[in-house]
Amino acid sequence: MTIMWGDVLRKLGSLVTPPVGPRVRAAGRVWHLSPEGESLFGTTGPDYDRWLADGSAEVVKHGPHRTVYRVALPGGAVFVKHCRINGPRAWARELMRPPKARLEFENATRLLVLGIGAAVPLAWGTRDSRWPGESFLITRDLAPAIPFTDYIEGRTLSARERQELARGLGRFLARLHDSGVTHPDPHPGNILVEAEEPNPPTPFPKREGGVEISSPAPPSHLGKGVGGLGSALAFALLDVHAVRFGGPLSWAESRANLVLYNRWFQLRASAADRARFWCEYRRARATLAVPREAATELERATLASNRRFWVARTVRYQGTHRTIRKVRGGLAVRDLPAEFLAELLRDPDAAFTRPGTKLLKQCVSSTVAELVMPTPTGPRAVILKRVNVRSALDPVKNFYRSSAVRRSWLLGHGLCERWLPTPRPLAMFHRYRLGIYPAEGYLLTEKVPDAVGLPEAVRACRDPRVLRAWAERLARVVRAMHDRGVSHRDLKAPNVMLQGASTDPATATPVLIDLVGVRASADPVPFARRAKELARLNASFLQMPHVTRGERLRFLRTYLRAGNGEGQADWKNWWRLVSTATAAKVAKNRHSGRTIG
Repeated sequence: MTIMWGDVLRKLGSLVTPPVGPRVRAAGRVWHLSPEGESLFGTTGPDYDRWLADGSAEVVKHGPHRTVYRVALPGGAVFVKHCRINGPRAWARELMRPPKARLEFENATRLLVLGIGAAVPLAWGTRDSRWPGESFLITRDLAPAIPFTDYIEGRTLSARERQELARGLGRFLARLHDSGVTHPDPHPGNILVEAEEPNPPTPFPKREGGVEISSPAPPSHLGKGVGGLGSALAFALLDVHAVRFGGPLSWAESRANLVLYNRWFQLRASAADRARFWCEYRRARATLAVPREAATELERATLASNRRFWVARTVRYQGTHRTIRKVRGGLAVRDLPAEFLAELLRDPDAAFTRPGTKLLKQCVSSTVAELVMPTPTGPRAVILKRVNVRSALDPVKNFYRSSAVRRSWLLGHGLCERWLPTPRPLAMFHRYRLGIYPAEGYLLTEKVPDAVGLPEAVRACRDPRVLRAWAERLARVVRAMHDRGVSHRDLKAPNVMLQGASTDPATATPVLIDLVGVRASADPVPFARRAKELARLNASFLQMPHVTRGERLRFLRTYLRAGNGEGQADWKNWWRLVSTATAAKVAKNRHSGRTIG
């Protein structure tokens, strides 16, 4: 439980001096109003119960700790955040500090005084009781401003728009840090962005009941970011209950906060756009001279932070959360069709012999088949894999360790979290011996669309330009995998699919499969392990004469270049190590009589 001493002092201060502003008691609640809230709600305060009863309150977000409603009122739309206490930890935290709604109300007010965009606070309230409990926050709707994620994912941005967005965000964060403001949860969903047209006829136009009206909220509630291109970008912060205020941030403090912002953008924004953000941030910092070379330090710190974040996120897939639910003998994603899943759980083995099923692989260790899954948008192909029990001890081993399908389920989601190409796992479950020992395991995953196995695709391709394109894309995927702390441990050609290879080979992209042996950690993959995996992949093509020594060297150089050039100068040492490891792998397989896949 994290408690900031500043919040404790605010709690003690409120016991001596009550919060300023009008206070209204209504329906068992105590409401504290801002001047704008008093003019909107009057002396009776917000009519929260009526909004819920007559359907005026539309649920925007819901979770065990809070529900957010949007309420359309004659004076303009408002948002209501209902904060709950969902456990002893939250109750103890609320006992030590003011209610979360009050923290957010006061922090938003202070941000607006500093000229920083934030949701306009109208009222906050609690149950009329001395003990900690639920709290409520009401703020003005800042439409047409929308969350940053919706802004960039809901439209196609031109190159100039992306550049302006990167520079505008750089200026906005520089202003935050110069003002001594730190947001401890700065993911893009907590940033609002709006592109304002110059001299709009009415501020924030919207329609209610077919009639266009204007909200009283003026554009100044959003912090200006950048002007140009005939429009101005404005930014605002959301979820500000934990925002910290102080003096201008030092470089150490700024870097720590920038790392949190950059974690999301490092995967989704280009290096060029991140560089534009960085240059604009440096230029706009008025209270701190930031060295130019700090950009490399920031990128490395962000990658290290992301690796720790991904490890923590992957652990969540061991149990239930908002996207995963328990099923009989295992787990499944919540958006899996219920009837299809119920039928599969009743008799999973019957799925392999059902009409329309395409058997892809059958051996002693496993059976793999392609099924057709009905969905509301039409039938969809999925892959079902059964891992067989080959020894009487296997169920006992699975009781004390993660089974093969559980590891594949966990790391499949782990790779998706890291934005590495792999089929999304949909369900995982077991049959049991004596009711407690996991025996045969079943893993259901998405099917890679229009995919061809890498060995088959390479054997059939005689165009060197296409082969080089495949090699470059695969080298970048493998380098990203290693940099993000993931070791495949069975990185051979048959465990790579080429998505889209049968339709347009020139644009086919690699996808990683068979994740039983995958390991992930908060550290980058060590040098020796990287070389061993590159050697295993290299050995897969030794029997293909058209994959020349020069092509394999190009693959290695691309791999080294993909990590910001790290290791590029030492490529000869890498080449010798990979060649030695490849020869050792060939000799080992020759001695055991196994072919190299």
